[in-house]
Amino acid sequence: MVHRPEIDGLRALAVLPVILFHAGFGWFSGGYVGVDVFFVISGFLITSIIANELRAGQFSIVGFYDRRARRILPALFVVMAVCLPLAWWLMLPPEAAAFGRSLVAVSVFGSNVLFWRSSGYFDLAAEEKPLLHTWSLGVEEQFYIVFPLLVMLCWRLGRRRLMLVLAALACVSLWASQKALPQQALASFFLAPLRAWELLAGALVALGCDSALRWRAAATWPAWRRDLLGGLGLVLILVPVLVYDAATPFPGLAAIPPVVGTALVLAFVGPADWTGRLLTLRPVLWLGLISYSAYLWHQPLLAFARLAQPGAAAPWLLAAMAALSLLLGHLSWRFVEAPFRDRRRWSRRAIFQASAVATAVFVAIGAGLAVSHGVPQRWPAQALPLIDPPKIGIAGCPAVDAWLHVCPLGRPGQAATVLLLGDSHAYALGTALGEQLDREGLGGALVHTGCHPIPGLFDSREANTPARQAFCAEAQRRLEAWVARPEVQHTLLAIRWTARLYPMDGGIDAPAFDNGEGGVEKDYPYRRNLAAGADGRLGDAAGPKALALRGYLQRLAALKPTVVLDPVPEVGWSPARLNLLGWRADGATPARISTSAERYASRNAVALQLLATAEGPRLQRSQAQALLCNRQLPGRCLVQDGDRLYYADDDHLSMLGARQVIADMLARARQAPAPPGAPHAPPG
Repeated sequence: MVHRPEIDGLRALAVLPVILFHAGFGWFSGGYVGVDVFFVISGFLITSIIANELRAGQFSIVGFYDRRARRILPALFVVMAVCLPLAWWLMLPPEAAAFGRSLVAVSVFGSNVLFWRSSGYFDLAAEEKPLLHTWSLGVEEQFYIVFPLLVMLCWRLGRRRLMLVLAALACVSLWASQKALPQQALASFFLAPLRAWELLAGALVALGCDSALRWRAAATWPAWRRDLLGGLGLVLILVPVLVYDAATPFPGLAAIPPVVGTALVLAFVGPADWTGRLLTLRPVLWLGLISYSAYLWHQPLLAFARLAQPGAAAPWLLAAMAALSLLLGHLSWRFVEAPFRDRRRWSRRAIFQASAVATAVFVAIGAGLAVSHGVPQRWPAQALPLIDPPKIGIAGCPAVDAWLHVCPLGRPGQAATVLLLGDSHAYALGTALGEQLDREGLGGALVHTGCHPIPGLFDSREANTPARQAFCAEAQRRLEAWVARPEVQHTLLAIRWTARLYPMDGGIDAPAFDNGEGGVEKDYPYRRNLAAGADGRLGDAAGPKALALRGYLQRLAALKPTVVLDPVPEVGWSPARLNLLGWRADGATPARISTSAERYASRNAVALQLLATAEGPRLQRSQAQALLCNRQLPGRCLVQDGDRLYYADDDHLSMLGARQVIADMLARARQAPAPPGAPHAPPG
């Protein structure tokens, strides 16, 4: 097949923004669109090869997968192998178990499905998943299971009819991607059927090209017209790289500019055009040649660099890892990719046999890590509870209708006398509450909706349509009806207030916590919280949020005596990671971990003031800060004291911490006056 060097330059334009985006360079906030550029290039090249071989009567499915194996697997297996000792050394048991699952998924090209299904309250930060980037390989390989067969089946229809079939499929895929985006954004991002339109766009360009891989209709055009379209293509790629960010609804319609831009470059740019000359500069060509290997290396290097730090990794370290990915990419291209493509060194049979053996080995290792829960036996018994603290949370929360999930707590078969409401901070208390209620022979429940835990507020990532607002209003009506049930005697409310109110007129200026001592929580800046103003429009003004919060607390208190948990002191660091790194460094965990009580007060001042204004006889506050701050250590909030760990992660309490909080909340709830006619509360 004809080699077009400007396509190597286009690969460079795809891989560099991805690497810089993952390394945290703010100017490249939309660098993730580089993957979309890769998809279009892949569809273009694969379709060109298939079409040329079908014309010559030489196409073979076995030969097709031989080429794919040579191209994809050797460098991928090398990277996976290098990840193994690093994961063993730096990963906590839950992280190692998740890494094992990703090893299995990558080996069978299903990592996109795994990462689609593996998000949740206590999920790992995406940037700390070494194999997260392999989702794109899963999309491509799943696409190429079907695509060659489809082209073979439709080949006899002729080129134009085949293009019509592929165009129709691309339109359906794009429609489905956009349709899924509001409610199933992860599916739209990760799943092959919803990304197929991007590969099909490249395929359509390939079918519109001649044997020299140039757009047929452009052969007689003046050079300025091709230059103009090629330059427009570059602009359509680069603008999203610089303008998009994590808040951009993506892919869907937002992916059209980089996809169309790539298609324009593939169709109209030649080596003599000014765009072609730019893409064929020697450094650009070098980066394009190593782009696949560099792409494979960059995410593991960045992830393990982050895992090796107790707080946020320094920018210089991430920049160094980005540069190292290019060096390792060059070595991998030179000593792994190139040799395995040489058919004189590696026969088809040898490639398939070696691939099968390597796949089996990685599946076995990955399954072992997953089944063993990350091999916690890597640490001695005295360190293990601090490195792998007991899991918190609740299993078995059935949906009672389209709006509510109700998780039974306490003594089985007993009516729920205590309700626990809120977000993940309520989940962190659920096990401790159930444990206490069971000892007392009582029942309880955690009740939650799929909406914002403060009714009237909406997460900016949601599709905040009138239908969504109506759904959440009905969900809240049903939740409050549950609270009003006669058997319910007390309501406990735990929410991560400050993060859920962000932003509020400078008083809450970040959703993530910085403890001022090097512990910086992983930041998700797109989690703005919105409320409807007087005009009915959603915005992040403080007034409507404060009204929504006070109204909710007043309604709960009018229904049942309610105890609200003040903001739980955040940590910034992961205590378990501090313990792991301490043990790896000198064979001992830190004697004590704490954070600044003053930092807690300033961070949560707005939320504490709002909660104080709603306090009353039937709405009391449990002060987590009074239990954890300024007691053993003046001016400090205790996170860990010797072998006593109060946190499960950087903001959720462990069972030890949760038991203290639940004891205080129940005691306060049972001191509150009951509504007229309510049954007497059982003794605490």
